[in-house]
Order: sequence, then structure tokens, then C-alpha cells
Amino acid sequence: MSAPAPVPHLHVADVRAPTRLGWWLLLAGFGGFLVWATLAPLDKGVPVSGTVMVSGNRQALQHPTGGTVRRILARDGDAVQAGQPLLELDDQALQAQAEALRAQLIGSRASAGRLAAERDGVEYIDFDPWLLAQPDDPLVAASLELQRQLFASRRQALALELDGLAQNLAGSEAQLGGLRALRSSKQAQLDVLDAQLLGLRELAAEQYIPRNRLFDAERQRAELSGLLADDTGRIGQLQRQIAELRLRAAQRREQFQEQVRSQLAEMQIRSEELHHRLAGVEAERQRTLLRAPASGLVVGLSVFTEGGVVAPGQALMEIVPQDQPLLVEGRLSPALVDKVHPGLPVELLFTAFEQRTTPRVAGTVELVSADRLQDERSGEPYYAIRIRVDESAMQQLDGLRVRPGMPVEAFISTGERSLLNYLFKPLLDRTHLAMAED
Repeated sequence: MSAPAPVPHLHVADVRAPTRLGWWLLLAGFGGFLVWATLAPLDKGVPVSGTVMVSGNRQALQHPTGGTVRRILARDGDAVQAGQPLLELDDQALQAQAEALRAQLIGSRASAGRLAAERDGVEYIDFDPWLLAQPDDPLVAASLELQRQLFASRRQALALELDGLAQNLAGSEAQLGGLRALRSSKQAQLDVLDAQLLGLRELAAEQYIPRNRLFDAERQRAELSGLLADDTGRIGQLQRQIAELRLRAAQRREQFQEQVRSQLAEMQIRSEELHHRLAGVEAERQRTLLRAPASGLVVGLSVFTEGGVVAPGQALMEIVPQDQPLLVEGRLSPALVDKVHPGLPVELLFTAFEQRTTPRVAGTVELVSADRLQDERSGEPYYAIRIRVDESAMQQLDGLRVRPGMPVEAFISTGERSLLNYLFKPLLDRTHLAMAED
């Protein structure tokens, strides 16, 4: 019987070599992963949902007092330019009020011009340039003519009154001159008679003449002396009358000037008041024509009927500004507010477009609200943030039109960290709390 063939000897090391190689490869891969997870920087940031808005925000078109719609000059979706008329309210009541105030202002300024001429004592009225600039206005022309006639009649009446006083004064002065001359003549006669009496008294004493002659001469002197005293009294009376006439003339001039100055001051105050009132009414009339506050698109038109009534402060339409820098407005959780501040870079994804082909757009955090806000409906607290979109980055959208109100997903880059830091940071943050438990 032949011996069995020898079996070849297999070394154990040869069987275990692939296993060891696999373990080494596994360990090397895990070690490399740990090194990468420890050292490789990964972007960290804060995700925020928001909506697109424009730099100027929507601008509501309102009227402070309301009124009746006369014409609607724009419709939803119309592109309008700044200052373009959009809606007109009825202004008939304001127009009537403005015309009444203007008529009063014309009259008061014309009267003020006439009173100023009377105050200065000039022969012609220098009217307000505002009136002279409207020579073709029949209301202005009639008012100026009326004041010219009144100026002439008042001037003539005052002159006649002063002329009457002047004539009385001249008559009294003439009488005074005559009385003074007569008194001088009588005084001369009295002087002669006194000289005669002196001689007659000597002759009578020596009985060369009868005493009756002396008595006749003395009686004549007494009569002449009485007449002289009467003339002196009449002269005094005329002097007082002349002084009174002069005083009356001066008082009449002063009274006239005082009345003119008083009326002029009142008319100037009234003119100023009417001017301001008219300016206010005219400004209110101009506001009945509502114009676009900025260039943009009309949205939210709430008035559709001409003749309808508009309430005070009612939002009639809104203007969405065009060609303005785009902004993104979002809400940030209060737990993340310490990580976000103005100046941080942002990546924006406009989710209304095809996400697979739409690139991300760069932006910058522009504003973080100074205090926490609260949603009126849900009551959820948040911080408002505003992100400015880089205009140069918008060219990456290849003509896609971004509209206000579109949703946006924003990723605010707050720095870098490793994968291990990302995985273990929540656990490490909780460690001190876990150790504090009973």
C-alpha cells in the first residue's frame, strides 16, 4: 500500500495578512477622517428666511382729509414716474374758498396802498406789486379804481374841511388886524384928549372957562376909554378864536393821520392773515391732485369709482419703487442674535426660481434691530434683520427678474469651524448644566 501524498504546509501569517491590511486601511481612513474633521475648516452660519423688498419700501398714497374722487389716472401695474398725477379729488369747495379769500386779499391790499398814500401825504397811490402784476384781472382793476376814487374823495373832503378852517382863521386874523388899528387910533385920540384935559383943568381952575366944558371933555375921555377897553376885549376874544381855529386844524390833521395809521395797521395784519389762509387753501387744492412720490409700479389700488368718497388717511394705492437697491428683510431667532451683526457676508437663494440652476447671490447684513420684536399674530419673538443685495452679484441671475415680496433663503456666514466642533459643541455646551443637576 503506497504512502499518501504530502499536504503542502500553509503559514498562518499568510492567511492573516489581508485582514491586517484591511484593519490598517480602516484605521488609516478613520485617522485621516479624524484629522480632516479636526483641521478642515467648514463654513458656519445662521440660516434666515426672508422676503425681497426695495430700498425705498412701498410708499402708500393717502390724502389727509379725504374727499370725492374726480378722476383716476392710474391702474394696478402701471409704471409711473415720480411726480406723475395718479388720482384727482374734487376741489370745487376749495376753489370757492380760495376765490373768496383772494377777493378779500385784493381788497385789503388795495386799501392798504391807499391808506399808505394818505399817511405819507402823497398825490398818487403806490399799490402793491402783487396787484400791479395783474392788470388784466377785472377784480384787481375794479378794486384799484375804487381805492383811487376813495383816495380822491377823502383827500378832497379833508382839504375842504381844512380850507373852511383856514378861511375862518383868515377872517379872524383880518378882524384882529382891524381892531388893533382901531385901538391904536383910539389910543392916539385918548392921548390928545388927555393933553387937552390938562390945559382945560388949569383954565377952569383960574375960571377962564366954564366948568361944563371941562366936564364935557372928561365925559368924552371916559367914553373913549370905554371904547378902547371894548376893543381890547374883542382883540383878546379874536386871539383866542384864532388859536382855537389853528388847534382845530392841527387836531383834524392829527385825527385823520391817527385814523389812517390805525386802519393801515389793521389792513396790513388782515392782508397777512388772508395771505396765509389763501396759501393754505391753495396748498390743500394742490394736494387734491395726488402725485407719485417715486418712480415705480402701482399696486394695491383701492379706488375704482369716479365720484366715490375717500376717507381721511385711506391708502388709495401703493408705489413699489423701481431701479432701487434690493433688500431682504428677515426674522432672526433671539437665540442666534449674538452671532449676527452688520457687515457679515450673506448667501441668498431666491426660492421662487429653479433652485437647481439658480446661483446663490452675495449680500451683506445691513441692520439688526436694536430690540426684540414680537409677531402680532403668533406672539413669537424675533429680531428684524435687513440684508443688502450686492448689485454686481445680481448679474449672475442671467436676466431673472427679482420682484418685491419674493421669498428668499439667506445663509449668514459667521465664520469657520471643524466638523468635530460642529458635532461635539452641543454636547460640551450641555456639560456644565448636566454637572449642576442634583
